[in-house]
Amino acid sequence: MTDNLQTTQYKQCVHCLEQKPVTDFLRRTGRRSGPASRRGACRSCRKTRGRITAPVMVSIAKHKDVAAAPLVVPAAVAALPANQAEPAAVPVAEPDAAAAPAAAPKRPRPSKAPARTAGAGGKYRPSPLPANYSPTDATLLRTTRKGTVWMRGKTDKGRRWHQEIDLELAVTLVKEKAAVIVNRTTIRRLFSNKDFRIYILTRDNYTCHFCGQYGDTIDHMLPRAKGGHTTPDNCVCACNECNQSKADKDIDEFMREL
Repeated sequence: MTDNLQTTQYKQCVHCLEQKPVTDFLRRTGRRSGPASRRGACRSCRKTRGRITAPVMVSIAKHKDVAAAPLVVPAAVAALPANQAEPAAVPVAEPDAAAAPAAAPKRPRPSKAPARTAGAGGKYRPSPLPANYSPTDATLLRTTRKGTVWMRGKTDKGRRWHQEIDLELAVTLVKEKAAVIVNRTTIRRLFSNKDFRIYILTRDNYTCHFCGQYGDTIDHMLPRAKGGHTTPDNCVCACNECNQSKADKDIDEFMREL
């Protein structure tokens, strides 16, 4: 490639090292290739190399580790001219079986004992309840893996909700008739906020538990500030005056003042 004329019309093959016309080389493809870029091997060399390497690659594929197998090309084949036909038989050196690395024996995996019974979808579910269980028996409750208990319920508009609570609170809600047991790790609230208010006022016949007058509010026997909960056993109907006077006092203290 001495001048511009030879550069545009002729190109040297990287295999046979002969100056050949540019039309004997395939065009390069790709984003970085230019409009006049050509491949390095001429057409005749590409055909000859394809016939030589085909049987060699077949023998290498028989080896277990294809990436580690050496590409062995006989000297007689490498010395063939580009325009000579393929010989009748080409001796190929087989890979040494003794040189191949021996496969390491597989170690047996330790068996894992399941902590709980696996249900559909691979999720672990708690053990089933007895056949004749009581939904108000708080001794059947167990915690989940996180150490909590699931509580379900519905809002005033009927939308479902769920949250995680402590085991102690779940036992208290079941004992005080505010929830029932669904399974060993789940309880269900019996009342929404609106339904609970109607239930308490109807149960007490709209009568104040402290003075006996008409009542339309709900008061906690054990105040919530001292650990009381909104359950049927801890809530009573009260009038507005008694409800405000009692505040966070104990029931015995308030009755003495009354």
